[in-house]
Amino acid sequence: MLRSLLVLAVLVPGFFAALMDGYAGLLMYLWFALFRPQDWLWIDITSLRLSMVLGIIMVGRSLLSGVAPNVTHPLTIGVSLMVLSSIITQTSAVRPDIGWIWIDFLFRLALSCMMLVALARDAKKLYGVLAVICLSLGFHAAKAGLAFILTAGGTRFDDGLSGSFVDNNGYALGTVMILPMLLVTAQNIELVYDGKYLKWVRRGLYATVPLCIFTVLGTYSRGGFLAFTAALLTFIMLQRRRFTALAGLLAFFTIVLAVVPLPQKYVDRLSTIRTYDQADDEDPEGARESAKSRTHFWQVGIAMAMSKPLGVGIKQYEAAYDRYDFLHGKYGHKRAIHSAHLQVLAELGFVGAFLWLAMFACAFFACMRVRARAGDERLRPPLRRFLLTAANGLMASMAGFIIGGAFLSLAYNELTWLTFAIVAALDRLSVQLALEPEAEPAEVAIPEVPLAFRAVGSYSPAFRAIQRQP
Repeated sequence: MLRSLLVLAVLVPGFFAALMDGYAGLLMYLWFALFRPQDWLWIDITSLRLSMVLGIIMVGRSLLSGVAPNVTHPLTIGVSLMVLSSIITQTSAVRPDIGWIWIDFLFRLALSCMMLVALARDAKKLYGVLAVICLSLGFHAAKAGLAFILTAGGTRFDDGLSGSFVDNNGYALGTVMILPMLLVTAQNIELVYDGKYLKWVRRGLYATVPLCIFTVLGTYSRGGFLAFTAALLTFIMLQRRRFTALAGLLAFFTIVLAVVPLPQKYVDRLSTIRTYDQADDEDPEGARESAKSRTHFWQVGIAMAMSKPLGVGIKQYEAAYDRYDFLHGKYGHKRAIHSAHLQVLAELGFVGAFLWLAMFACAFFACMRVRARAGDERLRPPLRRFLLTAANGLMASMAGFIIGGAFLSLAYNELTWLTFAIVAALDRLSVQLALEPEAEPAEVAIPEVPLAFRAVGSYSPAFRAIQRQP
């Protein structure tokens, strides 16, 4: 009953707000797609197709207001070309019927990304998008992390959320990707809220970060661990005092792990990362699940791309696997490729793989440009802080996916594509602010950063300059 009341408290007023404003429609669409209330309720509402309804309302209301999907930024152009690539791939698809279903999915995802860039035109709106995305997933992850703590590390999450992150490995990767975004949300809460309980709201947002880290541990995912390591190291390298940041984090994790120690089974599982080549080939079930088998799946994906340069069709690697499996079923049939990057190569061909890599490169360069623009002293401190911290968080999130996604078939998950859109919107916002800076400084207090996070969020040159502002 409480779940139903919570969902209705968001859905009903949000639905009417979406009818009045395209941006509200965007927030509702993102919340419904990522929070997935239809899987959280005890009653079945899937037949209502609310996601499609909210999407139609968002696009329709925006067009009536004169706001069209953005196709001018390099990243939105890249997203559009990826959809076109998936359509071209249909000419060589193994299962065209599967392809058209996923082309429809990719088109709707790309359209929502382009609408995000068009609608999130200022810092407050972009912050709202970022907060809805990370908190929609962060709610579930933080709740799971709390359960992990209460059981002193005795809980293991074998299943994930519905949608893209359905198993434990996907759950871990999705949680890692939102961790930097949660930190950005906490650091910049003043953009949208400056009320009486600001300090407690910020502390609550900061508290979700360690809870989500415990969720990653509770999945027992090796890929999730590597993704978290990559995101963490990237975040540290973006700070000026890197060694101080690293020391602070080590101290933080030492204290935390003293309270909730790592289960020995999790430590044993992580140790298999360096002993993957010692799998027992006489055990078919063990070999089928071993990390060693993944190199074979990758080789099959490369063979597909060499045989069909345009790809075997979007989401059709499994359908084509048996045809290209040169070991003739040693690791089973209709297997997944276990790599998002090679998944794109096998399914969308060399053109799709080039676009995929180009979008990541463009996104990182855009974030570096935003970081440079954040040093413009003509901007108000809250805007400079938002540009800087958001760029750092997005790069850390993408780094986590690049490493973690190398072991999972998650090229078409919503969070990665929405990250491209957020980077594009942030880039456009930084250009707009550089051309029309707000000259008058505002009397906004610099956020109080908890001790555990000071080492990881406050040592870049621009951030230190911001904190010196009166």
